[in-house]
Amino acid sequence: MSTLYSALVNGLIIAGFTGLGSMVAFAGFKLPKWGLDFSMSFAAGVMLVACFTSLIIPGFERGFYFDVGVGIAVGVIVMVSMDLVIPHEHLATGYEGPEYMRRKLRKAILLALAVAIHNVPEGLAVGVSTVYSERLGFATALAIGLQDIPEGAAVALPLAILWSSRLKGFTTGVLSGLVETVMALIGALVFTVAGGLLGLGMGFSAGAMMYIVVEEILPEVLHESSTYRKISAAGFFLGFYVMLYLDLLLGD
Repeated sequence: MSTLYSALVNGLIIAGFTGLGSMVAFAGFKLPKWGLDFSMSFAAGVMLVACFTSLIIPGFERGFYFDVGVGIAVGVIVMVSMDLVIPHEHLATGYEGPEYMRRKLRKAILLALAVAIHNVPEGLAVGVSTVYSERLGFATALAIGLQDIPEGAAVALPLAILWSSRLKGFTTGVLSGLVETVMALIGALVFTVAGGLLGLGMGFSAGAMMYIVVEEILPEVLHESSTYRKISAAGFFLGFYVMLYLDLLLGD
C-alpha cells in the first residue's frame, strides 16, 4: 500500500504540473513558436535521460537484462500500433491515424489526443520507477512534471479557442494530465502484484518513451530553420541536464 500511495502522489504531481500549464488558457495568449519548440525539446531531453537513469540502468542493476530488452521492443510495438489506430495530429508532421477519421475530428482535439498518447508511457514510467524505488519515482515524477507544463498549455489553449470557453480548455488540459496519474497507478499496481514482470515493465516504459522522442517529438522540432533548431537543441540539453541531476540528487 505504501508503494501505491507513493505512485498516486507522484501521479498527482505530474497531473498538477499539467494543470499549471493548462491555466494559460485563462490568460488568452498563445505560446510563441520558438517557445513551443523549446519546451518540446526540453521534454525530449527529460524523457531520453529518464529512459536510462530511471528504467534501463536500474533494471540492469537488478539483473533484468533479457526482460528489459524484450520490454523495450514491446513498448515500441505498442506505440506504433497506437499511432496507427488512434487518430491524432502533430503541429509539423500532420495527421496520423485511420484516414477515415481525418475529417471527423477537429484539429485541436487531434492535438489533445496526441498529448494523451504521450502521457500514457510517461505515467507508466513514473509508476514502474516508483515500484523500483520511491525516491527514484519521485525524481522521475518531478522531472516529467516540469516538462508537462508546456504540454498542458499546448492542449488547453487551442481547445479554449475552438470551444470559445477558457474553462473547457483548462478542464481538458487537466484531464489529459490525469491520464498520467491513472497510468502511474496502473503501473504501480500491476508490477507490485506481478513483481517478476518488473524488468519487462521498465523496458516497456523506456521503449515507449524512446519511440515518442525519436518518432514524434524530434521530427516536430527539427523541421524548422537553423535558428529554431538551435533553440530546440538548447531546450533538449536543458531537459537532459535537469533529469540527469534530479536523478543524482533524488535517486537512490
